[in-house]
Amino acid sequence: MKQTIRILLWLLVGCAPLALEAQVPPAWLHPQVREANYPPEVYFSEFTEGNLRAGENVSELLDRLKSDAKRGTAGNIRTLVESVVEKTERQTAYGHDLRFYSVYQDCTRQTANADIANIYTMSYYDEQRRWGYAFAYVEKSELETYYRAQIGNQLQQVENAIALSASLFESGQKAHARKVCEDALSSLSKAEFAQDLLTAVVPGDTTGMQQSRFAQDKNTLLQSLIDLEQSIYVYLQCTETNFGQTVHILGHELKRILANEQCSLIENSEDADFVVTVTATTREHDGNVVHGDGVNKFSLSDVEVEVYNNLKQKVVYSESVSVKNNGDGATYESAGRNALKRSAGKVWEGMRPWIVGN
Repeated sequence: MKQTIRILLWLLVGCAPLALEAQVPPAWLHPQVREANYPPEVYFSEFTEGNLRAGENVSELLDRLKSDAKRGTAGNIRTLVESVVEKTERQTAYGHDLRFYSVYQDCTRQTANADIANIYTMSYYDEQRRWGYAFAYVEKSELETYYRAQIGNQLQQVENAIALSASLFESGQKAHARKVCEDALSSLSKAEFAQDLLTAVVPGDTTGMQQSRFAQDKNTLLQSLIDLEQSIYVYLQCTETNFGQTVHILGHELKRILANEQCSLIENSEDADFVVTVTATTREHDGNVVHGDGVNKFSLSDVEVEVYNNLKQKVVYSESVSVKNNGDGATYESAGRNALKRSAGKVWEGMRPWIVGN
């Protein structure tokens, strides 16, 4: 009897690995079962299969097939969204020439190509056939629940950014304010994609989609960016001497011109759109004119000007100009003062296209 029991135990232990290796193929391998358990009215899904590639092990094969199935499921969702919403390229009423428009387009494309949430995968490898299978699926009701919550979360981030940007702008931190708004474009695009997805998945049901809130937040954020792009902050650093004496003649004239051009002068170079650096000196110029009441002196102002674009992080304009006084100088010093004042127009003429455009 003991011998018999030992034989039975040996058979059970010895056959156990064979039983474990002989896996039963899952039912979802059959299309009829997938159709019945994951109907397209309720689920988005994708089935993939394939064999081992050169140098690939079973685990890597199944990971590849699951990734393909997941990508296929997400692709089916995106195709539906695009067909329903018809937005392969978004258009806005704000114009394509504004810098933030291309940023928003990039955010929109990145959001549309991002992973779709809540997609599940299953896989199986047939040892005898040396063939792998994978199946990915997501229930539409889960998508609805997740993306309804996403709309509220993303819009809250947009609203927080709008408030912070306004506060920064009021304190003169325009560059920081603009960055906050541009960063919020990602949240806005995610909220928009969530709305588009819900429109496609649950057509006709706008409950909880917060459409009016989204429209208001989008308009406010984009308008804030327009205002930030159209307002121009300039940091002016002007060093000038008139025959060795420090003066502020050219600097005052440039400030007056910039103000007339609706540019705001600020004291922090980091928050400026443009940093303008000007260096000017004066020198005697031959060609004095003798009149009955004396000699008119002529002087030249030599000006070096450089415009640095903070947004592009590079010098966009650099030039040297020399301007002569208009002949009313009783002394070289007075002629030099006149030359410095007259230089402002010439300096602005050269850098104007780089700051306010043509």
